[in-house]
Amino acid sequence: MYDFNNFQKLVSDYAKVYSKFEKLQEEATFIPDKGDQKTGLIGEAYIYEYLSRCKCKGLGFGNHSEKGWDIVCSNGKYQVKTISYYSKTQKVSPIHEGWDFLYFVHLNEKFVPDRILKIENPGNWNNNVIKGLKFPVSKQTMILNGKTCTIIDETDKFKNLFDF
Repeated sequence: MYDFNNFQKLVSDYAKVYSKFEKLQEEATFIPDKGDQKTGLIGEAYIYEYLSRCKCKGLGFGNHSEKGWDIVCSNGKYQVKTISYYSKTQKVSPIHEGWDFLYFVHLNEKFVPDRILKIENPGNWNNNVIKGLKFPVSKQTMILNGKTCTIIDETDKFKNLFDF
């Protein structure tokens, strides 16, 4: 049973890890240098490293005010939406126009990706933002902005490039 002292200890431990994330963001090139939502940063870092291991050239991050994409490289702009095992709703944050490829990253209870899904932009957007979308589950297609999009499951390819 947790009492308030246990709560305070957990908050202290969390603050230490959070501080380490902040320092990492200042120093590392594989993670955005700004951003408060650490789950999203974890997903972006994994996709950045994945693209790097796939030999994508000219990798870089958008700035913190860029809503349409997170990562850019020689073959396009990528928006990354990350959900963790701990999310009750499994809803992703709003998807804004401006990307060529959209990655959905699902993190397990240890914050390691266990599903990596990719969608190519269907084009001809009817609006500039999609809200309330849930992480795709066992479908080969999904409707995105009124268009049917093929879901490309890159989980196995991703895991083969890492030691998971």
